[in-house]
Amino acid sequence: MLEILCAVPQSLKKVLTSELFDRRKMQKIWDRAVHFLSANESRIRTETQKIKGADFLVWRWIQPPLSCDKSKVWQGKAFPLDRRNSPPNSLTPCLKIRNMFDPDMEVGDSWDLAIQEAILEKCSDNDGIVHISVDKNSKEGCVYVKCLSAEHSGKAFKALHGSWFDGKLVTVKYLRLDRYHQRFPQAQGCNTPLKASSLHQNPTNTIPCPLQHGPLNSSGFS
Repeated sequence: MLEILCAVPQSLKKVLTSELFDRRKMQKIWDRAVHFLSANESRIRTETQKIKGADFLVWRWIQPPLSCDKSKVWQGKAFPLDRRNSPPNSLTPCLKIRNMFDPDMEVGDSWDLAIQEAILEKCSDNDGIVHISVDKNSKEGCVYVKCLSAEHSGKAFKALHGSWFDGKLVTVKYLRLDRYHQRFPQAQGCNTPLKASSLHQNPTNTIPCPLQHGPLNSSGFS
């Protein structure tokens, strides 16, 4: 590096010297960050990948194993709701919730139950949710919710839209009731409010309209 500096004009030497100093300064900060993550973050692993013919050391995020328990949690709001990002009035009793999960990262046969439980717990003060369905094959991580009324769906919208869940930003939009029933005919008879299992202790409590999970059809519904 010194030989190169001797061969360039004085003005360029100053630029190169300054850049070299900045690189060394930032390298120290980077090394501290790497050391901190290595010592404190178990969900990141390092591996070597070949990029454009050269080997590079890269980080890979490891999804923690799920057991339909406490591994998925709400992490607060990303932004406050206002007229720019929330309709002023509830539009329909049905909602489509996006980004609740990544189907390629989920494990086990009943991970969708943890998603349903999380929604009910987040909306624990809402006694109007009567049907929930998780589209386990959705690349957008979609969950569909029907409420007793537009008022109840408005409460659910405010509770869920713009929230962080399991490191993902959740967004919500309203769906027309007729299109919801087109995809979920069984939801037409649902009128009993659902509660998260952790919120009630009555072992004999039954839900006439059970939570739905499994693959969905896609006829005429978005």
